[in-house]
Amino acid sequence: MSPKRVEISERERELIEKVARKIVDMELEGAAIMLLQTIKPLTKIGGELAYFYLAPFLPLLEDKGYEFLDTFEKRENIELLIRRMEKLSKERSKEKEKIQGPSFLNKLKKKLFSSR
Repeated sequence: MSPKRVEISERERELIEKVARKIVDMELEGAAIMLLQTIKPLTKIGGELAYFYLAPFLPLLEDKGYEFLDTFEKRENIELLIRRMEKLSKERSKEKEKIQGPSFLNKLKKKLFSSR
């Protein structure tokens, strides 16, 4: 049985990309991924609670607030955000390694696991 493919809009993709890049730029992807993995089962309930508590403020944000809540109320989009942050983080690590050379941990891993 294959997983069900869910189509997401271009706007949702843009929002996921923007949020993922912002989190990775601030180097908070580890904490964000852990938090998102923890709350992922509750996204639908959390989205409804957010609508309830943020309702007075959403008109101030115009459509952006509604788009944000609609996008991250879906479990699939949370999973896409996590995967995108992981990919961006790996890309950043590779770029950093090219510039600075391998980190101490990478050197240690190479030394420990290359002898096998």
